[in-house]
Amino acid sequence: MLKVLVIVCILLPLAELYLLITLGHHLGLGATLALLAVSAVLGSLIARKQGEKVFRNWREAMGGGGVPEEGLLNGVLVLVGGALLIAPGFISDVMGLSLMVPPVRRWVTARVRRSLEQTLLSGSVRFTQVGPMPGADPFQDARRFDGQEANATVEPSEGDANFRRPRSEGGEVDAEFTSDEEPRG
Repeated sequence: MLKVLVIVCILLPLAELYLLITLGHHLGLGATLALLAVSAVLGSLIARKQGEKVFRNWREAMGGGGVPEEGLLNGVLVLVGGALLIAPGFISDVMGLSLMVPPVRRWVTARVRRSLEQTLLSGSVRFTQVGPMPGADPFQDARRFDGQEANATVEPSEGDANFRRPRSEGGEVDAEFTSDEEPRG
C-alpha cells in the first residue's frame, strides 16, 4: 500500500505537469490558466455543497438519535475530493469530481472498508490501548477529590428559563446557564 502511495505521489504530479504543458501548447497559456482557475473555483463550490449535504445528513441522523447512514469515511472522501478539486491540475480535478458523486463515493467506501477488514483479519495491524485497562475503574483519578466535595443546593433561576442555578454551601459558587434556543412548550 505504501509503495502504491509513493508511486502515485511521484507519478501524478508528473502526469499533471505533462498535461498542463501539452494543453498550454495547444490552447495557449492564458486559456490553460483560465481553465485551471475556473476548475478550482467550481471545484471549491461543488466540494462545499457536497460537504454541507454530508454534514447536514449527519446532524439530522444524530438529532434523531440514530447513527448516520453515511459513515465517517464518506465525509473524509468529500474532504479529499474537495482538496483534489482545488489543487491545480486536470487529472486531480477528474479524480476529485468523481469523489463528489455519491454512487462513486459509496463504491470507494465499500472498497476501503473491505480492504480494512481484510487487513484487520490478517492480523497485520495491532491496536494499543492508552488509558485505563479493561475492568479498571475509569473514574479513579476523579474520585481522589471525593473528600473535598461541598454540598450544593439547587435554586430556581429568575425568568422563564428552564435551567437551575446551583449554589454551594462550602465556598460561594454562582453559575448561570443560558441557552440560545427558544423555550420549548
